[in-house]
Amino acid sequence: MICTHEAKDACFSKVSLFQHLDPSEAALLISLLHTRKYNKGEVVVHEGERSDTLYVVHQGCVKLSIYNENGKEHIIRFLFPGDFFGQDSLLHQKPHAANAEVLEPSAICSISKHDFDQLLEHDPKLAYHFLLAITKLLRETDEWNSSLSAMTTEQKIAKLLLYFHTRNHAKHEIRLPVFKKDMALLLGITPETLSRKLAMMQTQGLLQVTGNCILILQLEQLREKIESSARSQ
Repeated sequence: MICTHEAKDACFSKVSLFQHLDPSEAALLISLLHTRKYNKGEVVVHEGERSDTLYVVHQGCVKLSIYNENGKEHIIRFLFPGDFFGQDSLLHQKPHAANAEVLEPSAICSISKHDFDQLLEHDPKLAYHFLLAITKLLRETDEWNSSLSAMTTEQKIAKLLLYFHTRNHAKHEIRLPVFKKDMALLLGITPETLSRKLAMMQTQGLLQVTGNCILILQLEQLREKIESSARSQ
């Protein structure tokens, strides 16, 4: 499904990579974008699949994951509006390194290498901004992984909830876009441990859990949990 001009505009405007474009370049980008709506559980790309396309999350949430030789899933990260994936396929025509599964009804924008190269001809600076965006993504991934390794289970959960809070436009009530089992996989704990720790944090008055919604009651105390881990390193 191809969305309206307004939807495409909203899609690229969320991505820092494209925010420097002048009006004529922005108009060109909008004409080159394709947007498709996905239902919960649909896969945008499979691990090992070949393409030459960059994808940008416009609405919803996407899970990037891989499976080991024993069929065990490993979650790499969750993507929210403004996040992109498929950069290796776009730049090097490499097979996709991970599965991209939609976790809730979503809209995904895409641009092919041919069209992206056409955009580069109009704005050579875009290559520099793309490099900056990829470098930022790698740095954030490294920081996330290194910080989690030094945290207690409660601190890991607090960090993930604060991440969801930030990506939820600072609303204190988070409607989890992911299954709790996926949260546990990302954090390297069991779903039972996650449920037990959430219940404990609820007893402590930090949050309130109702089904798939979490209401943060003590935002600063959650932040303090993370900061105490950073100070101990």
